[in-house]
Amino acid sequence: MPHGRTARSGMALILALAAIALAGGVALYLQARAVRLTRGEQVEVVRERLRVAVAEAAREALWILASDEDLQVDHLGEDWALPRETTGPDGLSTLAVIEDAGRSYPWNNLAVSNRAARAPREILMDVMTFCGDLSPVVRVEALADWMDVDDEGSYEARFYGQLDPPARPANRQPWAPAELLRVHDFSAELFQPRPKTAPDDLFGGELVSATVVVPALFEDPMPVNVNTAGRDVLMGLTGLEQEAAVRAVLALRQVQPFQSLGMMFMANPELAAALEGSIGTASTWYCVRARASLGDQHRSVRAWVRRDDRGDIRILQWWEGEG
Repeated sequence: MPHGRTARSGMALILALAAIALAGGVALYLQARAVRLTRGEQVEVVRERLRVAVAEAAREALWILASDEDLQVDHLGEDWALPRETTGPDGLSTLAVIEDAGRSYPWNNLAVSNRAARAPREILMDVMTFCGDLSPVVRVEALADWMDVDDEGSYEARFYGQLDPPARPANRQPWAPAELLRVHDFSAELFQPRPKTAPDDLFGGELVSATVVVPALFEDPMPVNVNTAGRDVLMGLTGLEQEAAVRAVLALRQVQPFQSLGMMFMANPELAAALEGSIGTASTWYCVRARASLGDQHRSVRAWVRRDDRGDIRILQWWEGEG
């Protein structure tokens, strides 16, 4: 009889210990779940703060762009062209940059007629050459066929229909750089950063900065801003024979931005004649990039905007995401 009582007492003790262990496990689980929920809530709070902060940083940049006092001249020494970085007491930081699309040659121009001294095909082939692509003819022809609405050309619907898998040309101007990779003979390698070369290397440019896709339908060619365009773009507009004149323009604008095309005519009439119809002294299209960071969380914005001759800003595209 005592042995039975002892056995029952031992079993009760085991069950009590098991209950205590289970209760402890449940408590630990609930505590860990509460911690996870708290952390999740904190992550959501930070994410929302970053979303507001990055949108505010982009809005502030657009305000500065709209407040430009001289809309007839845009150059890289103006307030809008300077990166704007802030850091709050809690470590939340923002960075906003405005990129002038006028500094680059737009692929969109290939789809519209122009009144410039040189055709967009010639200009693009030269820009690509000065950026190290020494065989751009097929690519430019393929892109022209990809954008035009007719079926006359080597790289039209018939050509893409024979691919595996079959594809179709867009028959419109591109809306994003990634669309160029759908065009025959284009590849991501063309747009990769290139090793730095000597300043006098004529073919050391980078296609990713010398060209641009503007997410808009162009009815007329977009002029290049002579005050912000790089050497590769200006050389593409004029051709190799104007190298000395382009270098002179780059030197002159460091002293004083061109206030009008008349100034260029006086500085170099031959170069001005070659650039007539394809350049301007101000810009219209801009890409605003902003980023907000706190700890290991980040939020970014990319906005394409158009500024008219009154300074009014119209947002064409607004992309927001993490990272």
